[in-house]
Amino acid sequence: MRALVGAVVLAWLALVLLTFAMAGLLRQLRDVQRSLLRARSDGVTTARRAPQEIPASLRPQGSARHTVVLLVDNDCPICAEVAPVFADLAALGVPGADFVVLGRGPGEKFESLPHCRYVVDAAACQLLDPGWRPALIVVDTDGKVVLAEPAGSEESVRFLVADVARRTPRGLIQSEQPTQSDAELSSDQVR
Repeated sequence: MRALVGAVVLAWLALVLLTFAMAGLLRQLRDVQRSLLRARSDGVTTARRAPQEIPASLRPQGSARHTVVLLVDNDCPICAEVAPVFADLAALGVPGADFVVLGRGPGEKFESLPHCRYVVDAAACQLLDPGWRPALIVVDTDGKVVLAEPAGSEESVRFLVADVARRTPRGLIQSEQPTQSDAELSSDQVR
């Protein structure tokens, strides 16, 4: 009988300890969620504020309606891998889109990319920072961020630029009806 009482007491003690451990884990999870929400509100949401905050160097130039921005860091190996693919896609000439590579400081591997501008602007990087690198960000003529997606592989850059090319003639995030422009630059051509 004593062994049974001892086992029950030990089981209850273990249950109480597990309850405290679970409470601690839930508190840590809530702290992580709060910090992620704060980071998100400081990232993409910040970039969606007033249009005058987006620098003119990142707004579409000429007849372009959107700027496709590849946000990079000099010490990011994935950025160095996807930037040439981004430049190759810029060479295809997406109608209504301007291509920009944005970095915090001078970067030899990004400055020499053809068919896209390299803009060095630490403040703009901070403003548009979604929290990951590389990021593909689309800015419209009003300076509003209309798209911010991770561009972590060559395939994702191809897909995102093809999606921008498909949507750009009508304005991003509006109609899903295909147009003649879609046939000119389909995702098959981008690959």
